[in-house]
Amino acid sequence: MRRSIFLLFLGLTLAGASLAWGQPERRFGGGDFQDRFQEIKRSQLGPALGVNQQTVDRLLAIDARYKPLRRQLVTGMKSDMQRLQQLISQPSPPEREIKSLLADMKRKRLEMLNLQQRKDDEETALLTPMQQARYLMYLMSLIREARSIKSGAGKPGGQGQPGVVGGPGGGMGTPGGMAVPTLRPSEIPVSRPPQ
Repeated sequence: MRRSIFLLFLGLTLAGASLAWGQPERRFGGGDFQDRFQEIKRSQLGPALGVNQQTVDRLLAIDARYKPLRRQLVTGMKSDMQRLQQLISQPSPPEREIKSLLADMKRKRLEMLNLQQRKDDEETALLTPMQQARYLMYLMSLIREARSIKSGAGKPGGQGQPGVVGGPGGGMGTPGGMAVPTLRPSEIPVSRPPQ
């Protein structure tokens, strides 16, 4: 049970990361999407988890410390996938080079999982089991919100409100009222890089 919760948490975190990394140049509300995303997390994380601002700052610092490493891995994984597509589209693909590239891709995927495990360990050391569960639900809400923004729901005439996560009053809503998003394989760079 604990392992399945961890794997779900890991998948959600990676999916959220892929959403955030997928379009680093994208603008949102006149400012950088990443900056706006951080502002939202900074203001909503404390009330959502039931933690003080010091804990929120520590969680955000952990995230900031791992972000460059994740970004580097994601960039490398995207580059590897493009190279693999080039190689297999050749009339006679070089099997040795493909084999080497696949091994490198596997190594990067495992490195990404290891990096995520270390990050999760640091984050969960700060939180009680109830706060960890709330954090998981909060991340799911953020992923749902990021998807709605990415799909255009945040545009005039669209549905949803950019920057508003959770139920009425900005809270997390009732457990029965919270929709659980399904993870799209294309949003998880570890299992399937974007096409």
